[in-house]
Amino acid sequence: MTAQTLFTEEGQKLEVGAHVCAMHETPEPTLGILAQTFAVGLARGERSDYIAPERAAARIRDLLTGAGVDVEAAESGEDLIFITERDSLLKDGAEFDPDYLLDAVRGLFTATIEAGYKGLRFSADVPWLIRDVPGGDRAMEFEAKADEIINVPGIPLLAICQYRLGELDPEDSLSIL
Repeated sequence: MTAQTLFTEEGQKLEVGAHVCAMHETPEPTLGILAQTFAVGLARGERSDYIAPERAAARIRDLLTGAGVDVEAAESGEDLIFITERDSLLKDGAEFDPDYLLDAVRGLFTATIEAGYKGLRFSADVPWLIRDVPGGDRAMEFEAKADEIINVPGIPLLAICQYRLGELDPEDSLSIL
C-alpha cells in the first residue's frame, strides 16, 4: 500500500511521489497546509526542506511550533531545512535553469535517503526563486521536467511548488492546471 499524507485541512490525501503545484491568492492558507504536511513528515521520520524567503520560513517555524514541533531541535538535527538564500539553486548563482534546479532536487533527495530518512517533503516558493533573474520565464519547463523525477508512485518524495495567482500569467496558470 502506498503511504499517504494529510494535505488539506479538509483531510484530502496525497500519495508519496506526488508533485503538486499549489496556487493561491494569499499565502497564509497554503503555509498552514504546508506546516501540517511537514509536521506529519517529521513525525514519520522524513526530512522536510523549504525553499522560500525568510519571512515565509519564519511563518512556517511559528506554525510548526504551534503544532507542537520542536523546531529548534528539528533544524539542528537537519530534519527540517530552510533554504532562504536562492543563489545556491541558481546556475552560477544568478540564472534560473530548470535542469540545474532539478539536479539540486535530486541531490537533496539522495542526501536525504543516504542520511537514513524515510523520505523527503520538499516545497518551494517558485515566484520568489525566479523573480528578476535570467531564465525566470522557464518555470513551466521546470514543472514539466520535475514530474519525471518527482511524480513517481512509491518514490518517497513529496513536492509542493507554490505560486501566487497574481504573479502568474494566465497561460502559465492553465499550464499548471
